Amino acid sequence: MRLRNDRGARNRINRTAELRSSFVTSLLDNDVNCISQLRMDRRTFGILCQLLRHDGYVKRDVSRYFNSVLNGVLRLHGTLLRHSEPVSDNCSDDRWKIFKNCLGALDGTYIKVNVPEIDKPRYRTRKGEIATNVLGVCNPNMEFIFVLPGWEGSASDSRVLRDALSRPNGLKVPTGYYYLVDAGYTNGEGFLAPYRGTRYHLSEWRDGCAPANHEEYFNMKHASARNIIERCFGVLKMRWAILRSPSFYPISIQIKIITACCLIHNLIRREMALDPGEAEFDMSNDADISGDEDIIGSIGSSDQWTNWRNELARHMFDEWRSRRG
Repeated sequence: MRLRNDRGARNRINRTAELRSSFVTSLLDNDVNCISQLRMDRRTFGILCQLLRHDGYVKRDVSRYFNSVLNGVLRLHGTLLRHSEPVSDNCSDDRWKIFKNCLGALDGTYIKVNVPEIDKPRYRTRKGEIATNVLGVCNPNMEFIFVLPGWEGSASDSRVLRDALSRPNGLKVPTGYYYLVDAGYTNGEGFLAPYRGTRYHLSEWRDGCAPANHEEYFNMKHASARNIIERCFGVLKMRWAILRSPSFYPISIQIKIITACCLIHNLIRREMALDPGEAEFDMSNDADISGDEDIIGSIGSSDQWTNWRNELARHMFDEWRSRRG
């Protein structure tokens, strides 16, 4: 009897494996099916499988073992996370060329999670949702440079950033370089924030209304470039449905899933000429839907940094006025 039961269990396992393998094979018949189900074309999926086998040390069938593949993707962080590159003198992007030596933009976003009842007060956001506060840092091409998920939803963005800077393998900001941040962060060395109490939304300059001074013009240009991180988060959540609602995995696994989604997002951005996730995001919007001594290790305001921002803002505004005659 036991032998018969064991044989039946093995047959069911083999049958399940065959169905999974058949499903994956059907996805690879054409790019339309592959993009619809896997969010990437067949060539990019093939590259991912190759990376998982060679660099992620995944020796099992990638269609069957969730945890093995998840950990394999995380091992690819050195390959898939982008290295920061400063905006250079010959930058041709109108949004970024004025921000010489800028490395990109950063911000926090909430991703809903399931946690034990005892932990819910710590993960509750100001809007009452149970979520983790995720710090994301991206370059002008919407590729992640650094990701730190796991902080409770009640934690402030500044607190999460301070933690990222203090970690041995955390966010590194070389002296003389900086990231664009929103007004919720302190304007200090390495982090360029807009002027508080000054309008900066691009829509406010429609219908011929022009900026009145250098602070307003600076905020407009700052918002135009810094918007890249908000767009990056939007595409990420549009691409992966698992990030739009809480899953029922343990919180430690949910945090790994967030990081893995960011890494595969980078692979897609790198390998596909047209990002289907970005196209889908645009459609939904249309429908309204070095050595340690050279690394900045903290964030805080400084007179020197404030003066530099003022000089940069005045230079931007003067150039703009001269072009307008």
